[in-house]
Amino acid sequence: MTSRRWSSGFAVTPARHGGKGRIVVSLCLLFVFIAAVLTVGFFLDTSLDAPSYELHQDLGNTNVPRRPEICPLLKHPSHDVQDATPLTSGMNHDHYPRRDLQVGHQRSFWVWDFNNQLFNEINATLLAVGTHGYVFMEHSCITELGETAATQQAEGIRDEFDSVIYPRVTDLSGHPDGSLGDIDGDPHIVILLSRSANYYSERNELDLPYSNMCEMVYLYYRTWLPYVAHEFQHLIWFNNEWDEPHYLLEGLSQYAEYYAGYLAPHDNIVPWVPDFLQHPEDSLLYWNMFGSPELPMTIDYGGAYLFTFYIAEHYGIDILRNLITEPTDGAYGVEAVLQAAGNDITFNELYLNWITAVTIDELGFGDNLYGFEGLDARISQYDTVNDPSLLNDTISLRYYGIHIHKLLSPPDTFTVQIKKTSNHTIGVSLALHDAHGWHTYQSLHDETNTTVTDTFTGLSADVAYLITSYMQNQTPNVVKASSYGHGPSTEIEISILGDSTSTTPTIPWNGANLGLIVSLSVFCGVSFLIAITILKKQKKSHEEN
Repeated sequence: MTSRRWSSGFAVTPARHGGKGRIVVSLCLLFVFIAAVLTVGFFLDTSLDAPSYELHQDLGNTNVPRRPEICPLLKHPSHDVQDATPLTSGMNHDHYPRRDLQVGHQRSFWVWDFNNQLFNEINATLLAVGTHGYVFMEHSCITELGETAATQQAEGIRDEFDSVIYPRVTDLSGHPDGSLGDIDGDPHIVILLSRSANYYSERNELDLPYSNMCEMVYLYYRTWLPYVAHEFQHLIWFNNEWDEPHYLLEGLSQYAEYYAGYLAPHDNIVPWVPDFLQHPEDSLLYWNMFGSPELPMTIDYGGAYLFTFYIAEHYGIDILRNLITEPTDGAYGVEAVLQAAGNDITFNELYLNWITAVTIDELGFGDNLYGFEGLDARISQYDTVNDPSLLNDTISLRYYGIHIHKLLSPPDTFTVQIKKTSNHTIGVSLALHDAHGWHTYQSLHDETNTTVTDTFTGLSADVAYLITSYMQNQTPNVVKASSYGHGPSTEIEISILGDSTSTTPTIPWNGANLGLIVSLSVFCGVSFLIAITILKKQKKSHEEN
């Protein structure tokens, strides 16, 4: 009886202690299981082939760069006729302008006929002489306007050139003589008002057939003043070098219109910007010199202006000034002047920032790199995607052209897969807006990969812009002589897979999370050791009794 009571007592007492032990063991094992699941979850989440990019950031505010107070605009394409085939041996050079010319002086000029593609010789009279310019007008235009009106027109341009255009454009671009000198020994710039288009011809500063052998610009006789600034800037750049690609030449000449103060009434926008915003697929680097129905040359002007405006606004006017005298051309020249000024950025990085800025035009985050302060410019042509999980699209990309997918209410976690030709490089920029504001991610996927996979996360995202461009892995080398036309193109396949039920953003693999994973692993190990120790003690107690 005593034995049974003891036995019963033994049976009861160890039973109580054993129950507590099992509870502790169970809790320890539960902790082990939870920690293991969390740890494995972290490793599974961060060991996928597709990298995951955390888009939650503290936005922070930085000072927005300011631009010049005055601004200008361009309306008529300028044309390079240096390579036009001569039809005659040229004109008599005995009456080229000299610094002692007076009002009433008459002379002939060679003028390019854009309709018939040939040179015509016209007669003109000097109607106004200024400090910096001679204003000639074609005789037929004087007859049409009448001598009084024609003189008033010429004097107005003379005054504007002396007081505004010459000082502002030379402040931007330098002295007209540049490094090549003055071909006629006269510091005056000849402004010829005729029935021809607004343009500048390099031929006139070279001893060639059909050269007028003077620093001059051609203007339609009823021209708009910003065009004078535009063509004058071309003249200055040519007197420093003549082999820069067109997107830089035309971009800076349009910027000269802005810098001379003519674009403020037009919201600092040149007329061609809307054309570019509707056709961002056109190549920035290639110049469609003669236009086409689907991609007119005006698109190139709009894109070039916005690109130049972006550089000046974010990196300073001196970058443009230095670009004119930089011996390296094209994208390499842009890189050279940016890096010489202390900007650690490549042309491709600049380009990806720019295409993001013309897509969202938003400041207040990301060092204000993704928008404009002095103008409003948002691309209006994109493919709207209402259900990203269903997107499976094949698109054509031009070399340094832009294609945009606008994702409405994307899931908080989605994966983008791009299939491309193996020897082509695709640039990707993603701009996402969620509960924390705007976030961006950019990458350049080189030619070695045929499939690109990226995973992105947000928190209650309402819109995302997936921007793609056919690029080069290194700095693109497109020079003036080979920059005509639309440029090369490629095709890519884009698929987007999204988890519409996901509300928790994926945690990326990084140094901070590594510490958390180590802590979970240590906790898991300690819990497991505690559980083993308790089990061993229980086993030993049973064996002793």
